[in-house]
Amino acid sequence: MIELTLLTGFLGAGKTTLLRSLLKGFENEKIGVIINEFGEINIDGVLLQKDGVEMRQLSNGSIFCACIKDKFVTGLIEMSGSGVSRLFIEASGLADPASMERILEGVREQLYTPYDYRGAICVVDAETYLDLQDVLPALRSQVEYSGAVVINKADLAGNGQVEAVSAAITELNAGAGQYVTSFCRLDFREILRRLSPVDRESRESTNTVESRPKTFVLRSAEPVERSSLLRFLRAAAPSAYRIKGFCRTAEDGMTEVSAVGTRIKLRPWEGDGAEPDLVVISSVGIRMMSLIVGALEDCGLRGKLTL
Repeated sequence: MIELTLLTGFLGAGKTTLLRSLLKGFENEKIGVIINEFGEINIDGVLLQKDGVEMRQLSNGSIFCACIKDKFVTGLIEMSGSGVSRLFIEASGLADPASMERILEGVREQLYTPYDYRGAICVVDAETYLDLQDVLPALRSQVEYSGAVVINKADLAGNGQVEAVSAAITELNAGAGQYVTSFCRLDFREILRRLSPVDRESRESTNTVESRPKTFVLRSAEPVERSSLLRFLRAAAPSAYRIKGFCRTAEDGMTEVSAVGTRIKLRPWEGDGAEPDLVVISSVGIRMMSLIVGALEDCGLRGKLTL
């Protein structure tokens, strides 16, 4: 059997960081990964490129939404015949995984090798979770259907905030194991050993074509000044769920970009496969478009970063 683990968590909470650690920890095994992105550009696939890892990238929707669920089913079937011993699925940040076990049951007869579903690990951002759980139903569902919840970025949370997040999680899912950390530094083997699916009835996902977030892709047509890029991100990021990707800067060349609210990171990219694309994910369409265009103009980047 193939051990299957689902990773969930809001945009920027730390899922990719956790998955990197898992891949490093199991580098002596043949591992499969299915990466899901809401946008049409798959940034995490570039960040996670690793020799020997069997990878599928599913973009432009949630794997639990009818928009690409058929591709997810195909990916599960293909992975079952690829010879992997473990499969990790990184769901998109606004995915509602309530139908995961229903999907696995529906595909069971078509598999080459059966899956042993070990359950879901949800990564939450200790700094922002309390502000988001009541306005984004998918985040509540991620916690409700997880066997383990990683409370990440504890170093950024205010006094008493981690305890409040923990209490909110317990209220939704008292049976889930909780692990407090920063940078997803934890004993993941212990988590996997204790992990099990939740005893909760599977239901249809709230992810639909109508509810999916809006995404915009900005491409750097030429290198930009790092200071101008930072000004743009500071203007746009607080109104977006997430900004991530790559941009060419005059100082560092290809640069990895990650922004969640006011938390912005820029670091030189030394890997391969990166294209100068920035993905902006937002709940609003026209207003976010206007904000992006205005910020590009104000920061002197119009024509240098193009939609």
